[in-house]
Amino acid sequence: MSEVNDMSEVNEIERTPSVNTVPTTATPSPVPVPVPVPVPSVHQSAGDGSATLDVRTCAEEVLALLQVHGIEVLFLNPGTDSAPLQEAAAALGNRGVPIPLIVTSTFEAVALAAAHGYWQVTRRPQAVFVHVDVGTQNLGAMVHNVLRDRAGVVVLAGRTPYGEDSLAAGGRSSPIHWLQDVPDQAGIVRSYAKWCVELTRADDTARVVGRAVQVAAGGRPGLAYLTLPRDVLMDEAGDPGVRRTGGWARPAPAAPEPGALAEVAGLLARAEHPVIVTSRVGRDVEAGRELRRLVELVGVPVVGRPEAVNLPTDHPLLRRSPSEASELLKSADLVLVVACDVPWIPARQQLAPGCVVVHIDPDPVRADMPMWTFPAHLSLTADAGVALRELADLMHEEDDTSRQRWGRRSAESLRRDPTGSPASSELDVLGVVGTLNSLLGPEDVVVEEAVSNTGTVVEVLDRTLPGTLLSAGGPGLGWALGASVGVKMASPGRRVVALVGDGAFLFGSPVSALCLAAEASAPFLAVVLDNDGYRASRRPVLELFPQGISAEQGLVVGTSFAQPPDQAAVARACGASGETVTTLPELAPAIRRGLQVVDEGRCAVVSVRITQRSSPDPGPTGARQ
Repeated sequence: MSEVNDMSEVNEIERTPSVNTVPTTATPSPVPVPVPVPVPSVHQSAGDGSATLDVRTCAEEVLALLQVHGIEVLFLNPGTDSAPLQEAAAALGNRGVPIPLIVTSTFEAVALAAAHGYWQVTRRPQAVFVHVDVGTQNLGAMVHNVLRDRAGVVVLAGRTPYGEDSLAAGGRSSPIHWLQDVPDQAGIVRSYAKWCVELTRADDTARVVGRAVQVAAGGRPGLAYLTLPRDVLMDEAGDPGVRRTGGWARPAPAAPEPGALAEVAGLLARAEHPVIVTSRVGRDVEAGRELRRLVELVGVPVVGRPEAVNLPTDHPLLRRSPSEASELLKSADLVLVVACDVPWIPARQQLAPGCVVVHIDPDPVRADMPMWTFPAHLSLTADAGVALRELADLMHEEDDTSRQRWGRRSAESLRRDPTGSPASSELDVLGVVGTLNSLLGPEDVVVEEAVSNTGTVVEVLDRTLPGTLLSAGGPGLGWALGASVGVKMASPGRRVVALVGDGAFLFGSPVSALCLAAEASAPFLAVVLDNDGYRASRRPVLELFPQGISAEQGLVVGTSFAQPPDQAAVARACGASGETVTTLPELAPAIRRGLQVVDEGRCAVVSVRITQRSSPDPGPTGARQ
């Protein structure tokens, strides 16, 4: 499989960040210009076994080793504990020692979302530094998104120093060093992190940094959490004789057991009404290509709430209508679930008696979801791309009778005219998405967090190239704004458009996100679907109590604001462009102006006061809250 998830079949994404120096501010930064290094493939080691590094302190060694292991960007949220790293960056810069690009962030959750977005584009983990326990807490719901999306990220967290006496370099020097000393700092993220370790000796620096990057990116990727006490960072660099920089290979993608895959091929060959359910196969470009090859060979339709471009949205075998997906699942004799956490909602979707369900996933058991009880008659632990490629190869070996039957089914499906996007003359979600469809180019990247409008958005938004639709993959709101910064940094030649609800806009700490975008020279356009408050929290009340007082009064407690914020004004206060749109004729010109501003190097926000309609059926695969 490819090392890098290129976001287009047309152009190769640039492999270095869009910024080669820390952005200019009123006070010149001493942070050095990072020198790009070759990045190893996911199953290779990051070095040749050892490296001669011109480092003098543990902090310098940490920064230099991050670069050696392929970390390109360090999102920094500084505090009293980061001082050794800040000085190390200046010292290494003066000596010409390469380190990652350091970008200052004003809020930790935004920084982690940016690192997550960068991962989605490149499949290479980046680093975030946070201030002890309070900075870790500020990562918030973004750690949940990293867990559910299986994203590789390295979080470096300061830790209260241990030393108290006057001779302890970097020791406790403020009352805050006692107040921030908690029994289990890593426990804040332990339920969501893949790996938690503290650096306790400078001699172990090479071991823990190499291990952190290896664990974050390898196997089932995840969050590696490394705590760094300030006094340890002040120590002399570890013994060069034990500084191993190579031998940190990341495992190759998991392959399915041949006999089990042959059983799946047999089931698929005999099925009369097979259906594939997926949400994120397209996160890997090669996996998306193999999915397309398989479904066109066998003529099997694909359903599922997309978190990526699994098939081009104009592909006739992609069934985006919730009602059509529901009917297909209801009549299916074989359901193949590939890289999908929630294939359907049992309360809304029933399968036919005798339907066989097969799961293919790197973690098909999902023990981190205690009550994940979807039926599985056959379950394969495998990388989706590897399994789909081998499955398609096996299908080519089936008998002529089966292949003729598939050919007829595939030909019939491929003759089917793709359903066009529904038109709208109102300023509703359909009108907004229809306008975007007319204005966005095929290579523009949409970062989606429409929340209660996600179902409508993914049903009608046109995206045909791999990697041009991204979403959090988890339940934590406030992801898209920060993620758009990381996506833009990882693909500087592309336009990035965040399509967010008004609640997600507020949860995304727009001031911090827009400031981070300016610091990183990573502008994006945010289109805000303003439906007057928290519709995602309003809808369950009306669903559970359709005859209740809330429905009668047309008001749900806690879901509207007496004085809603002016999102466009927030944007302008941060140096971005900001407009508010209240009629459909205003929308296209406003988006064009926003895109022009982004092309000129600044962020833009277009707040759209959308018309309210009754909530559509979220369909068999449900809606992310």
